[in-house]
Amino acid sequence: MVNIKSQSGIIGAVLLILIVIISAMVVMAFAIPFVKERLGGGGCLEVAGEITIKNSLQYTCYNATQKNMSVQIHYGDIQNLTKGFQINVGVSGSSLSYVIPDDATVVMYDGSTLEIPGANLESTYVLSGVPSLPEYVEVYPILVNGDVCDKSDSLTSVSKCSSPF
Repeated sequence: MVNIKSQSGIIGAVLLILIVIISAMVVMAFAIPFVKERLGGGGCLEVAGEITIKNSLQYTCYNATQKNMSVQIHYGDIQNLTKGFQINVGVSGSSLSYVIPDDATVVMYDGSTLEIPGANLESTYVLSGVPSLPEYVEVYPILVNGDVCDKSDSLTSVSKCSSPF
């Protein structure tokens, strides 16, 4: 009788260990794909912080007489991952949104054809229809598949332009 009781204790311990292992495998089967999807963000992780707003008094400023704003954007080496970016401008408690290179209300600072900058280059855009001095400017990458990623950069103080453009 002593041998039977000791074997049932071992069998019980082995069964508990198997239950824990199987439970962990079931949880991991659902958790790992979920976490990979959230962390990967469909490519947003690769473009995070690669599009920045240059805080230049000459090229990132608000023109009160023209009711427009120029914004200088630095673009990292991510052309193969993105098809453009979105600029949000906060004005009087609301926001204006501009999509580069598709927005007809945006022109290049130098008057050339609207396009995204090359790898590790800057371009300056003139955003029309900005009624007052912006409270903030934010930039969001747009992936090749059309997904808009989280904010890549922001600027919370915009100065007035010293010379009209």
